[in-house]
Amino acid sequence: MSSSISLSISPSTPLPTSHITELATSGALDEISNAPSAVREYIRNRGLVREESKTNRALLFVIYQTGRHGPQNGFRLCLVHEGFVVEGPEAEEVFGKAEDVVGQGVMEFIRLGSPSAAMVDL
Repeated sequence: MSSSISLSISPSTPLPTSHITELATSGALDEISNAPSAVREYIRNRGLVREESKTNRALLFVIYQTGRHGPQNGFRLCLVHEGFVVEGPEAEEVFGKAEDVVGQGVMEFIRLGSPSAAMVDL
């Protein structure tokens, strides 16, 4: 049996946490271990980082605790904005947080970089 769902999301009706868990464990997103340098290397490779040490595209992926074999037992959803600088002291601090221990059963969100200005329809 097939089923689908459609939700309107707003500040007063946020996305239910069960749907965020469903997204993180669906297999639709890349799953990256929090092993030392794993997140940094993933961003370098998938973010198309060039000489200016900035990502050339946005990324969305899941970080899970090494040894747990995936996000089903806890995860950190990671959004990397286009233009995130992957070198320097700020990047080191951010990568440290991204690769920190992922607690059993937790659901976390981490954002790397700053969002660009939203485009407005005319």
